[in-house]
Amino acid sequence: MKKACCFIIVLAFVFSFSVNLHAADKKVVTWKMQASYPLGSTVMMHGIEWAKFIEQLTDGRLKVEILPPGAMCAVQDIVTYLEKGVFDCAISYGGFYTGLIPETDLEIGLPMGHLSWDEYWDAYWNRGLGDIIREAYAEHNIKQYPGAAGCYYNFNTNFPVTQLSDLQGKKIRALGVYGKYVQALGGSAVSIPGGELYMAMKLGTIDGAIYDASGLQDVKFHEVVKFYTLPTLAQIAVSMLINKNSLEKLPPDLRVIVDNGTRFILEDTSNRYITATKASLNKSVNMGSVKICYLPEEELVKARKLTLPIWDELAAKSPRMKKGVDILKQQMRDVGRPMD
Repeated sequence: MKKACCFIIVLAFVFSFSVNLHAADKKVVTWKMQASYPLGSTVMMHGIEWAKFIEQLTDGRLKVEILPPGAMCAVQDIVTYLEKGVFDCAISYGGFYTGLIPETDLEIGLPMGHLSWDEYWDAYWNRGLGDIIREAYAEHNIKQYPGAAGCYYNFNTNFPVTQLSDLQGKKIRALGVYGKYVQALGGSAVSIPGGELYMAMKLGTIDGAIYDASGLQDVKFHEVVKFYTLPTLAQIAVSMLINKNSLEKLPPDLRVIVDNGTRFILEDTSNRYITATKASLNKSVNMGSVKICYLPEEELVKARKLTLPIWDELAAKSPRMKKGVDILKQQMRDVGRPMD
């Protein structure tokens, strides 16, 4: 009889523990996401859609509160604050953080490099570029996942650009390695967050900006610029950044959903972004707000020659950076656009 009573007590304890553990697993977790761009912009579509899908995939057990730019910190400080766990995740652009993480220049896409998302995808997932970028972010307690930004990423200006010399002496907003590109063309590079570009152009603080064509409509940039330059300098990427501690604190099943699901959610939003970018440029042209300038092939040849020293300068920063640049150089040879 005593043995039976003991067994019942132990069974009841185990059952109670299991119920409590199960209940704990079902507890709703709320993350905070810090935005780098206005919430209505195409860039933040990545974050809004990701939050929606993650909530669906986790059956409502992981919710994400999206904070507007500057809510928790300045855009330039997002990596620093995210590393410390002030918030859990962010959608951002690596060009803001090249001083802290040099590999973010490789992350965003180098000028005269990838011309399409499939080329970027190939470098990141198949050729080893992603390993280099993720390793660099991991040193700051962050997991990084890529998403496509503009398939058209070039000069938005208040003057026509039909040859590289047109940029000489002009003040151009350009981030990361693109600032060096502007300088190589004789311009002056200015770092301004995306949310401040409209007023900077309207007030004449800058003469133009390297910015993707989605901004012509989603931040009404077509109202303050007159010309957009093609072809693109590169297929650009943004990133979903997640604090590693926040990820590891999730129940195991949610952790798997977030870690694996994020890659494929961003593939969906990447295609949406590219479609929106093309539509934005077409609409701006059709409504008569913006004219397209085309750089001829001879100017593109000059651009590659001016860009190669920038690539080599990046490669000289560290063995890891050299490995990344070498991956990109080999890929450019393979696709018929050799840099060297």
